Amino acid sequence: MRICEALKSSSNVLSLSEIENPRVDSEILLAETLGKNRSFLLAHNHDSIADSVLSTFFLKVKERSRGKPLQYITGKQEFYGLEFEVSPDVLIPRPETEILVEETLKQISEKPFNLVDVGTGSGCLAVTLATYLPQTQFWAIDLSETALQVAKKNALRHHVTKRIQFLHGNLLNPLHSRVKKDSIDIIICNPPYVSLDELILLQREVKDWEPHLALVGDVSESNIYSRLASQALHWLKPEGILILEIGAGMGGKVCNLFQAPWNLLNVLNDFNGIPRVVVIKKAV
Repeated sequence: MRICEALKSSSNVLSLSEIENPRVDSEILLAETLGKNRSFLLAHNHDSIADSVLSTFFLKVKERSRGKPLQYITGKQEFYGLEFEVSPDVLIPRPETEILVEETLKQISEKPFNLVDVGTGSGCLAVTLATYLPQTQFWAIDLSETALQVAKKNALRHHVTKRIQFLHGNLLNPLHSRVKKDSIDIIICNPPYVSLDELILLQREVKDWEPHLALVGDVSESNIYSRLASQALHWLKPEGILILEIGAGMGGKVCNLFQAPWNLLNVLNDFNGIPRVVVIKKAV
């Protein structure tokens, strides 16, 4: 079978399975299987594909037809210009989460800093920031041990392992006995903030494949944000910064949680104009 024929056949399969971009996904999967880029497919449209390669390719197409995200099939996702390993043990990094990176970089000067990433997942935030901030020491925390294994691989991939301590546990609890009170400059967190009612409305790639532990949060009054507000006061230095990603429609509720001794610095919108990141400072 030729490349053009394989792409036509696989696109039809994905289209029947209601995959949103069947041709693009087919090209990505075939290029990945061949170890080439998509431009190669165009330039070699009539080349024949070995039977063994073809078999591997259509197994990947079958996985995609079931709704499995491309990133979990290829095992990678780009984030802030860096490539990260991903698996079903971690959320797939989203473009809107890059806002946390940009805002953190704005808040940090050239002096050495201490930074905590709560719910690190793939490690995309901690590893990216460690790449850009060579003088900063990081603690990356996650409740999932399997997620931490993925994050450690990404730290190794980007040569920042020596400056990130990976800790297993819930929110900031693992810092006890490891970090002094009032010693952290910045805490960042992209917590689980999807409600169970919202989960069932999400596309199948998300609700059927991404880890619910990292997706679904407690949206009651005693939610993860109020617990972070309380715990972060213990660890942040005076004038320390807390940077949080929030779900759509959560801006007012989350901001109201941060009363004195907190000062609200900013609420940043994502690319769709939705409030997505909240920046708060601890008072002196």
